[in-house]
Amino acid sequence: MATIVGNTKYGEGHQVILKDYKDLSSLAKKAFIDSKYIPGKSVFSITVSPNNKKKVFNVIELPSGPGIVYLLDDKRKVVLVIGTNNAINNSFNHYTSNSKADTNILTEVRENISLWMMESIIEHNKILSEDEIISKLGDMKKYYSTTFYESSVKQSQALKKEITTKGYIYERQRENLTKSLYDKGRKLSKKSNDNWNPADVWMIKRGYDINKLVEIDNLEELNTEIAIAYKKKEVIPVSLKQVTTPKGKFAVVDPSTQMTQKLDYDFSFEKVDFSGQSYTGKSFANFQIETKSGFAVRGGFKSSGDSLNVSLEGKWVGAGYQLGAVDAKTYPVHCKEKYGYVLRNGVNVSKSEHELAKKELKEIFQKYPRVSHTLKTYDDAMNLFLSSDDFTKDRFSNIVSYLYSFLIAPTKVKSGFENNMKYCYFSAKKITSGASLYVILENG
Repeated sequence: MATIVGNTKYGEGHQVILKDYKDLSSLAKKAFIDSKYIPGKSVFSITVSPNNKKKVFNVIELPSGPGIVYLLDDKRKVVLVIGTNNAINNSFNHYTSNSKADTNILTEVRENISLWMMESIIEHNKILSEDEIISKLGDMKKYYSTTFYESSVKQSQALKKEITTKGYIYERQRENLTKSLYDKGRKLSKKSNDNWNPADVWMIKRGYDINKLVEIDNLEELNTEIAIAYKKKEVIPVSLKQVTTPKGKFAVVDPSTQMTQKLDYDFSFEKVDFSGQSYTGKSFANFQIETKSGFAVRGGFKSSGDSLNVSLEGKWVGAGYQLGAVDAKTYPVHCKEKYGYVLRNGVNVSKSEHELAKKELKEIFQKYPRVSHTLKTYDDAMNLFLSSDDFTKDRFSNIVSYLYSFLIAPTKVKSGFENNMKYCYFSAKKITSGASLYVILENG
């Protein structure tokens, strides 16, 4: 809910989005749809400008009441919404554009919102209001979104059911107390921060001396001591996933035990989709490989428009969120050791690598009846390749190499495809040897 009626905190230009179909009252749904607005998609900007108020294009009436708010729709038309305060406020969520350029800031905002909510609920048994959270964001309030807030409440409530004690210090990864801990974990494990321990927020009991962890010089001992500290509820590393279901779920991820567990998931091949030319005009930009269990790996280029580096993300098909990145450092080593295949990635792509990629893609098309929904045949792919610029051809070479590492190279050993996808699942979940215990708050 966006508390915008009569609220001077939200001035000219503050954006709100019409709630989704299932969250709107029947009257509000009809009123907005009749005015050609789309639940869950139509974005409005608050206007308090006297000049704009004189140019009302449309009036939307909700249950009779004294509340009024002036909005600009996406065509810059002035919309006057009138009704009870609750009816108006309950029709909108705060909105953020979530632009890729602001990824780091958005991550910081999401994690801070969750941290503040966790601290308030665990320590004071109090759910902070949206206004309180927005106030704490200060200059970063323009990145606020109601979805972040609602997720933080569900995460914290799931956490509260399991953590019944209080008296913790709360901090984001590598702030203050945990900076030295991550330096040590990274040094001993030879892994990136998230691949050693992906916790976004750490809860550390007041009085607990974290230096006794930092002083450990053996990885197995360090990970064991963190597990012991968790069992005593002295140290709680928390990984946050955005919760979109009615309730959140709390789970403990202990790599030392989960690596040896038999999984019930079916990691056998279901389908592949390799992109041709997308609506953005980019060619050979990504692929997705799905298993019968619904676990999938998406390969694509990093957000930078001039990147030749392929990255991999684990996901559940239809879940609307990523599990996490497959470790970019260890996956090439895994492919070479297990399947004798050397991946191509990065810059300085040679013409001979273009030719090798063509041969690999031809082998893929020969083995699989359907490779792409836009490229029906190998000849279609070659025609697109020939019409592409040099940069796109270099991308083609690299991404086909990664595609080959899933679809051909592992199949030359018994159960290779399934074991490769299982490896990616563990890596995306950060369940890899040498990784440390953490808890995860995710969809229930």
